[in-house]
Amino acid sequence: MSLARISRIAGLSSLVFALVLSVSGAARADLAKWDQARVTSIAQQLVPAAQAWELAVRQEGPGSIGAAEEQDSLPMKARTLREMSEGLADHLAKGEGHDKTLDQYKSMREVADDTEEMAQRSELQAPTIAAWSKIADLLRQIAPYYDPKALTGDK
Repeated sequence: MSLARISRIAGLSSLVFALVLSVSGAARADLAKWDQARVTSIAQQLVPAAQAWELAVRQEGPGSIGAAEEQDSLPMKARTLREMSEGLADHLAKGEGHDKTLDQYKSMREVADDTEEMAQRSELQAPTIAAWSKIADLLRQIAPYYDPKALTGDK
């Protein structure tokens, strides 16, 4: 390979790297300014909220949880959400920041979105709805630190 070709490849690689950095920087700029203590606090509040949600779902009477296949699925999602909230809170408490916890947040958000859809198709009792409302509120509080759409109100 000629020196000129190597130089062009190196230049192109530098350009691509700079472009990637500028795009990721722009995405970060759309987030709320990272506040480790605040995000950790919200995540730690999610743990008992998720525990209360899981307990409330398990105490639901027969027939109140959506379709037959959701009878088992909603309690499993509730357990998963509790476990994920515990994991996120633990990692944040250990000082792991945005980049190291982003995938955990995204996974937890996906489970929460699926759970909310199932819950909307169910005839849940007031305590269960109240337990979900607490989780939804905390997820709204933590979202601007991870999801640029949270600041604009887009879903």
